[in-house]
Amino acid sequence: MIDYYKCQYHFNASHSFDGNKEQAHSHTFTMILYIRNYSGRDMDFKRLDRMIEIFLGRYEGMYLNELPCFAGNASIEAIGDYFYEQLKIKLSELNAELMQLDIGDTPLGVYQVCDRILLPTVNEKRSRENLEAILFYKKQMPDQKK
Repeated sequence: MIDYYKCQYHFNASHSFDGNKEQAHSHTFTMILYIRNYSGRDMDFKRLDRMIEIFLGRYEGMYLNELPCFAGNASIEAIGDYFYEQLKIKLSELNAELMQLDIGDTPLGVYQVCDRILLPTVNEKRSRENLEAILFYKKQMPDQKK
């Protein structure tokens, strides 16, 4: 069995699509972390929440395009990619692994970041089954090389 936690956080910030501060608009961003715990004991949520609170506190109320880490491009994709890489490092300090990060600036649009194949699921058994099915059907297809 693979155990993982799904933890949700929020922060408020503004950004613009073209880097023009006059076009800036604010959001309450929602970030969901899928975390695998390797410590051998229950997740220390107090420590985890404090770590994420400090991390997100650097972006709270900020115009993200002005921050060097986004170099003028504070798209939801750029934010998600950057946060994913940074939080992977941070979570390793807790003997945990960030398996996936979801981030959205509206309830209808969520960007997902993951290092694994078959992004929609962090259930490794199901992902493995899906991959095996894909490879099986690929073998059944006629060779398209000529």
